[in-house]
Order: sequence, then C-alpha cells, then structure tokens
Amino acid sequence: MTSEPMRSGPDPQSPRPDRSARPDRSAARQPDERRSGDGWARDTDATPAAFGYLGAIFLGPVIPLIVYAITARRSPFLRWHAAAAVNLSLSCLMYGLCCAILGGLLALDNIAVAIIIAVPLCLAVWLVTLRYLLRGVAAANRGEQYDIPSWICARIVA
Repeated sequence: MTSEPMRSGPDPQSPRPDRSARPDRSAARQPDERRSGDGWARDTDATPAAFGYLGAIFLGPVIPLIVYAITARRSPFLRWHAAAAVNLSLSCLMYGLCCAILGGLLALDNIAVAIIIAVPLCLAVWLVTLRYLLRGVAAANRGEQYDIPSWICARIVA
C-alpha cells in the first residue's frame, strides 16, 4: 500500500482559480430591483419618489403630500422619500414665513432695510432647500435613502 501524504495547502501545480469569475450575486434579484438601505427599491418606485422632490421645488408641500398619500402604503422606499420631501418643503415654508414676519417687522421702521435683509435671507433659505431637494432626487433615482440634516428639516411627517 502506497499512500501519499496529505497536503495542507493548495496544489502548486493546479491552475489558480480565476478571481474575476465570481458568482454574480445580483442575478438572484429581479431585473427591476435595486438595493437600498434596508430593503429593495424597484425601478418603478424611483420615479414617484423623484417626482415628490421635484414637485416640492415648484409647488411646495402639495405634490409630496399627494405622493405620500397615494404611495405610502405601497413601499417603504416611497414612504421614506415622500416623507422627506414633505418634511423639507414644510420646513422651508415655515422658514419663508419667518422671513416674511421679519421683513414685516423691519418694514415698520425702514422699508429699505427690510428689503435688504429679508429678501436675501429668503433667497438663501430657498437655495439651501433646493440643494437638498436635488440631492434627494439623485438619491431616489439611485434607489438609495437620503437623510436630510436635521438642522434644515424638521421631522413633521413620519
């Protein structure tokens, strides 16, 4: 009886495994699904989520509230993005109201000072809100969740 000693490592004469030929883990997913945060986001979910953010740019919280009311029960991904768009647009609306009150109070003293302070302040709030809304659109199109910082966005709708 002849037996060969067992080798503890790989056979040096055997061909090396091709590391580029890894099994495709995305093949198990459906073709219209993307991985997002905690769950799956379908490609069909990205469009209404992005539409909610884009609607907030032009009509404030109206379009995101409609998207939230229609799609919140359908998908956690849609609920997340619709709630984020509603919260950000409502926060921006409240900041705009505060700017209007500040401008009104300053106008009691001097109208020029009110315009010089309130208009740029309101414009700055709108531009910051626009920045985060556009980042939300990009994240929704990628199928990812995007957390808007709490210093700009009050959590009103969950």
